[in-house]
Amino acid sequence: MKRNYWILPDTHFGHSAMCEYCGRPSDFVERILKSVKRIVYPNDILIHLGDFCIGSDEIWHRKFMIACIGRCWLIRGNHDRKSLGWYLNHGWDCVVDEIALEIFGKRIVLSHKPIVDRDDFDLNIHGHQHNTVHHPEFEETSKRRLLYIEHLYEPISLRRVVERGGCE
Repeated sequence: MKRNYWILPDTHFGHSAMCEYCGRPSDFVERILKSVKRIVYPNDILIHLGDFCIGSDEIWHRKFMIACIGRCWLIRGNHDRKSLGWYLNHGWDCVVDEIALEIFGKRIVLSHKPIVDRDDFDLNIHGHQHNTVHHPEFEETSKRRLLYIEHLYEPISLRRVVERGGCE
């Protein structure tokens, strides 16, 4: 059975200020949950690049796990402050600070923030910066690829990111 890998960066469920900070529509949560339910299949793996929610953790995790029928991996972001055990007990199949995969002909490291001080990968796929310049200290390079949810509000194909170079 075919397995797809999906990336979902910085959902920030429950963080209403994201509408102001990043220009998100007021229904961004509903859009994300609907797209996850529509796109991710049981054999698929969804990799969340961190900053899952702000407050009401139990509620957001329950809603997300109902919507996502695939396997769910969480790469913790700066707002994901619960213990590993807490996340595993609330539906995640894997919880890490970063993960390295050899896939699609490349060694890929997925992380929340960009990796700037290492060279042990072909490509670093990360979130954290959103569609704004509110983290100007990091710059994009051919080895680092920023993904943000503000363009489509749906999971992004890992294969597409690796082969085509972005989330468009």
